[in-house]
Amino acid sequence: MAKHTAKSLFNLNMQNACDLLELYSGIEKLGSRLDASHLLRAVIVFSVSSIDSYFHDKVKYRAGKFDLHDMPPSLAKFQIPLEDLTRWEASSRKGNMFRSWLSDYYSIRPLQKKDDINKALKLVGIESVWATIEPNSKNLEKLFSEMESFIKRRNQIAHEGDRESSRKSGKKIRSINYSYAEECIKFFKELVDKIEHAFPN
Repeated sequence: MAKHTAKSLFNLNMQNACDLLELYSGIEKLGSRLDASHLLRAVIVFSVSSIDSYFHDKVKYRAGKFDLHDMPPSLAKFQIPLEDLTRWEASSRKGNMFRSWLSDYYSIRPLQKKDDINKALKLVGIESVWATIEPNSKNLEKLFSEMESFIKRRNQIAHEGDRESSRKSGKKIRSINYSYAEECIKFFKELVDKIEHAFPN
């Protein structure tokens, strides 16, 4: 059985987005009358899902590496239910307990906003993730803007059917093109590469 990391799982998840983009391209080349634009919307949804899962996995896999005596300060302050103290005492591998607690906590919390991501990564010893991967403040603001834009579009697709919401819009579906979907994939792949370069494993 293959041993996975946050990065290897991100690659597997992102492959879904890449496959959809390729499928869209093939349909377009056939000259079909079928409106394949929803495949491009699915690319955005899969891409954001992949980055969200990546951050969850990054927290989960790193949490298991710590013990009681070497945990990061943020993790030392992490609150757990008192009933879990019995499980803690019985556990021979304390790192697995950290992993379990953090996985349970974040199982219902998305990791898509920059502050939420920063806070989650601090729990597992990754300090100042954003300033580390992009020390130039203007470039960092551009990174945040792009990331928030793709996530907003994902939410418009997932929660609004990608239809315009203003009163006079007629609820028309927003336009989307191949280049936008391709750029979304590229952006998140490059983001993960930067994080992995600065904070491997």
